Amino acid sequence: MHAELNAQLAFHLTGVRNAGELDAVEGLALRPALLAGYRDLAALRYDFPLVFTDKADASFVVPLSRLVDEALQGADERSRHEALRREHEIRARLAGGAAGRLSEQWNLPLALGTDGELADCDASLPVRFLTRAWALVQQRKARRFHDEADALIARLAAILAADFVQSDEGRSAGHLAASLASREGSFDTEAMSRLLARALPERRLPMTRRLRIRSLLSVLKSQRFFAGGDPQGPEPFSFVFYGAASALKALRERRALLAELAKAVSAARLEAAGEYVEETHGPLFQGFAESALSPALAPDSLVCVNAGSLQVEESAALAELLASGLPVKILVQHDDILERSSVANAPAFGAHARLLAGMALGLNDVYVLQSSASNLYRMRERILHGLEYPGAALFSVFSGATGRADGLAPYLVAAAAMESRAFPAFSYDPAAGEERAARFSIEANPQPERDWPLHVLAYEDAEQQRVRAEVPFTLADFAACDERYGGYFARIPRGRPNGEAPHLAMVDRDDCLQKVIVAEPLMREARRCLDAWRGLQALARRAAPAAPAPSPAAEKPPAVPAPSAAVPEPEKTPAPDAPYIETARCTTCEECVKINKRMFVYDANKQAMLADAKAGTYRELVEAAEACQVSIIHPGKPLDPSEPGLDELLQRAEPFL
Repeated sequence: MHAELNAQLAFHLTGVRNAGELDAVEGLALRPALLAGYRDLAALRYDFPLVFTDKADASFVVPLSRLVDEALQGADERSRHEALRREHEIRARLAGGAAGRLSEQWNLPLALGTDGELADCDASLPVRFLTRAWALVQQRKARRFHDEADALIARLAAILAADFVQSDEGRSAGHLAASLASREGSFDTEAMSRLLARALPERRLPMTRRLRIRSLLSVLKSQRFFAGGDPQGPEPFSFVFYGAASALKALRERRALLAELAKAVSAARLEAAGEYVEETHGPLFQGFAESALSPALAPDSLVCVNAGSLQVEESAALAELLASGLPVKILVQHDDILERSSVANAPAFGAHARLLAGMALGLNDVYVLQSSASNLYRMRERILHGLEYPGAALFSVFSGATGRADGLAPYLVAAAAMESRAFPAFSYDPAAGEERAARFSIEANPQPERDWPLHVLAYEDAEQQRVRAEVPFTLADFAACDERYGGYFARIPRGRPNGEAPHLAMVDRDDCLQKVIVAEPLMREARRCLDAWRGLQALARRAAPAAPAPSPAAEKPPAVPAPSAAVPEPEKTPAPDAPYIETARCTTCEECVKINKRMFVYDANKQAMLADAKAGTYRELVEAAEACQVSIIHPGKPLDPSEPGLDELLQRAEPFL
């Protein structure tokens, strides 16, 4: 036994496996044990697929599951069964690469509340999501501009029209005839023209003012920033770019035109109000500075780049755009955050993303949002807020589409990155307050108050007894999902003891629990990841209200927890037929609470728990299990054997027992 434990410790320290004592993990298709319940994502109800609607508010995107639940309010059991089956089919098709509109795939008598394009959590989602949200914000901005510009054009045109009416040409017989639309011989326009000429001598606006107003009208009507809708109008500029250098070049080229539009709008406002004074405002507009340009006069630019293609020129252009103070919204999509350092030949997880976010945060006036693609829907309000911010904004998104996680969908990879703190979600809003800390939030992360999120792992031990253990999900768990890092893990053969070396709980293809030793270089990266996470927590704590002083025992800083699958003493578990909820996995979707607020309640972490199974019916338990987006409600067996329809309910409950 001593030799076995030494082999485990040796692998942990050196990364060298002893073939007689430890097994290689390559080719075993192992995955973290906490992910064992997610092999068939299509069978679960969660935020995806999303539906991009035509709504002009935060409901521009909505989960398909929510549309189905809303349509099923008051529906019969047959309709419910058909709708949930079709939802499952659509989810499976999208996972297989299908696309299209919801109406093309729904095809049921039960009508959904809206239609739109379907979207799965894949490599294309970050760009699709941000461009949709950006277009929504720009539509609002365009309406505001056109409302003012149209009013100014109408007012300036009226001034010129009134001036023309008072001219000799405007009172000529020909013009009077045209304006009165009189028939030949019915009205003497010649006599009227002579009469007006004697009674009202010509009084024209100064030529300089007429020319100025005509020039202003020309600029307002021919502007190309908010053009569109008029087939005879000017061709509008494009403001969506797929490279930072091309965006920077376009902004430089358009700056003179934007300055001309800004001067025209400012002068038109004064003319429309009758407040333009040539002696005062003429010199002012002659020296009009580009620094006075208003962000409201042009659409914000949207720049979409992939972190994998950021070479020297692109990186420099990106930094210049962020520091410009212009309303440029930048999406940087990360498809791979498990990179290696080219210098140290060791893991350097998330280094590029941290550098980019750190640079943007250091500028102080840039709106910054970081999130995995799996969480974009939950952060849609913050995304819209960032797109409305009048300055530069950076959106750093991990797609999860690494192509390196065998058997794991991009949604799971993206969610695991956020869960493991490898790619934590946070937002920084420069407009949120005067204190820098008040602008920072990490609340979108799972269990943000903890070092690592803790979850319940339920399994059957060697004595066929059910065990429920609370285990963390760490950076090492996330790295174990990537085939490139198999060399940092070694499996302890079944029946062998495990010692002090850090190890993970993983499962094979048959969901059999395996113990896997973690090598020290990966543990070192986990400690670095945890240090970075604690830095974000510190920023968030400074933004939060002051907490009571901790007790002396709480002042001792916690040790960096090592990933471990050591099995604790079995917890007391519910009776086999008793209903229960896996509270630690709750995503706060509120579906169960909507069904029965006395049976289901939220704990202090706003995660659902079963308060009183007797406070409702078995039917409500089964319906809650079916509605749960992550399938954590287990209805058990009926408490009331006389409840109507139990045969049907037991069949429906079987998948959740």
